Amino acid sequence: MRKPGLIWRTVRYLTVRQLVFQVLTRLRSRPRLRLPRTAPAAYFLKVPDAEKPISWQTGTFLFLNQSYSPGSQPINWNYRHAGAMDYGKLWTYNLNYFDFLNQPGMSPVSGVRLIHDFIRQSDALQDGLEAYPTSLRIINWVEFLSRNRIQQAMIDRHLFAQVTLLRHRLEYAIGGNHLLENGYALLLGALYFRHQRWFRLGARLVRSEMNRQILTDGGHDERSPMYHQLLLDRLLTVLLALQHDTWHKDAMLVHDLSDKACQMLRWLTVVTFRNGDIPLVNDSVLGVAPTTAQLLAKAERVLGNRFGLTRAMVTRLQDSGYRMFRTDRYELFADVGPVGPDHQPGHAHADTLSFVLHVDNLPLVVDKGVSTYQIGPRRDRERSTAAHNTVCIDSVNSSEVWSGFRVGLRARVIVLTDTPTKLTARHDGYRRLGVIHERTWAVEPNRLLLTDRLIGIWNHKNRVGTARFYLHPDVRVQLSDDRILVGPLQLSVSSETQPVVSVINYGFAEGFNRLRTGQCLEVLFTDYLDTTMWLIE
Repeated sequence: MRKPGLIWRTVRYLTVRQLVFQVLTRLRSRPRLRLPRTAPAAYFLKVPDAEKPISWQTGTFLFLNQSYSPGSQPINWNYRHAGAMDYGKLWTYNLNYFDFLNQPGMSPVSGVRLIHDFIRQSDALQDGLEAYPTSLRIINWVEFLSRNRIQQAMIDRHLFAQVTLLRHRLEYAIGGNHLLENGYALLLGALYFRHQRWFRLGARLVRSEMNRQILTDGGHDERSPMYHQLLLDRLLTVLLALQHDTWHKDAMLVHDLSDKACQMLRWLTVVTFRNGDIPLVNDSVLGVAPTTAQLLAKAERVLGNRFGLTRAMVTRLQDSGYRMFRTDRYELFADVGPVGPDHQPGHAHADTLSFVLHVDNLPLVVDKGVSTYQIGPRRDRERSTAAHNTVCIDSVNSSEVWSGFRVGLRARVIVLTDTPTKLTARHDGYRRLGVIHERTWAVEPNRLLLTDRLIGIWNHKNRVGTARFYLHPDVRVQLSDDRILVGPLQLSVSSETQPVVSVINYGFAEGFNRLRTGQCLEVLFTDYLDTTMWLIE
């Protein structure tokens, strides 16, 4: 059983709305669909091209790098239940999203067959009728039906029932990206069925949540570049439908959402490295969301050329707490902000004052990413401070991450110096140990200086800090008596006492459930650590 103190340190940050709906959610019965005798007339919408990743092919589903082939049997839409191999709830969610309807080459006949298989089993659905997968499925069905001009009474009745169910189970208890996805789905469902009440609710919900969740610098407040990409992609899909539909008569909504999309595009462009990668901070992983290049192309089709990107000039994302420094040869992404919004830090990691470094357009110091959402030791490790490019003391996390998506105490950051060439910040995540961690990045054209200070360490002589530098699997470390070679960098380290340098292997997440071995440089030190990185010509 969890300690009452840890639970209190977690729930104390919830909003009153969340607390009320947490209680109501637990009192509700299991969600069930109630099909109407007939559904209102459906109207096809303007939708984007079929560009989702291939996840269904020759009868096999592939999500999170794990496959399922039902063969001649009906598809088990409750795949993690009823004795089937348990790939975890996220995998079952993906099966129920129906993204595969909008993958390139999906034939209308095959798509309709999959929809009818789902409809036949809808009374037995478990995870698939929760609000989040229902939201994404509504969006995917509307896109597929509109693109292929498919109108079948049974499908429309079932789709209408799903939107009705969602309307009564909006995820106020969770908030965050879930609630925003609920709003997107309501808007598209309302447009598809010309349903005024749904539209008013969806428009109000999306407006309020965009204002709440999109920070003034354009970043999503959960501070995950991957979820930022996913939410932006869905926003552009909704905007495309709104722009080409005159029924709703809400030009101001189109204007407001277009402005938010432009803000989100500018933020995404700032955090994207020159090679197109995003930093895998917090819950981010490769291969799940559309790339920044794909989103820019989609935005140009939806918004024209109004978003005015200025990547080279912007380095500071004040509200998100991120900084991007760019020189001719390297790019440095630093985290000097909160782990996430206080009321919803579910995708946060204990990674305060971590950083990511690309040299010559290639990743060098990387965030190791996430390979699972399943609660357990691997999930705990991947969210821990020790799994990031920052300093860990006594194997204690700087923020109390626990139970997969929970956070108790959160590290608070103060930025002391913030110039185009120098950034200094400190956090209090180790205050319970009597230590404050302060880190400085000093940026020069061909050199990067990193200074870590453990303020107050002299009162705790038995404590040492461990700085970690996770290297991309393509990068190898060479240790000698007087120098450390890391790919195109030469490193030197110094401390109050002689630093202890070692190299360990780790698993770099190349996607969910796919790990590749890389090397991590570990440096044990006391009091302070000066790390100098020279670029080798």
